[in-house]
Amino acid sequence: DPLNDVLALVESLTLVDAESLNDVLALAESDRLVLVDSLNDVLALVESLTLVDAESLNDVLALAESLTLVDVDSLN
Repeated sequence: DPLNDVLALVESLTLVDAESLNDVLALAESDRLVLVDSLNDVLALVESLTLVDAESLNDVLALAESLTLVDVDSLN
């Protein structure tokens, strides 16, 4: 499940590793999923976070996990 893989990668990042976070964001943006517009909002929030704000990052991850997928064919 690509979305869960991306979330797991984000959760495993240290908050001082900006390069790895950018790699995860690039992976999320490259997935061929047709998602509700909220995923773009989540990606924008992740990109805007300071890398020392763990509480905000957890809030974004919780939001991403709650998103409804429009097309799950790519997940299968």
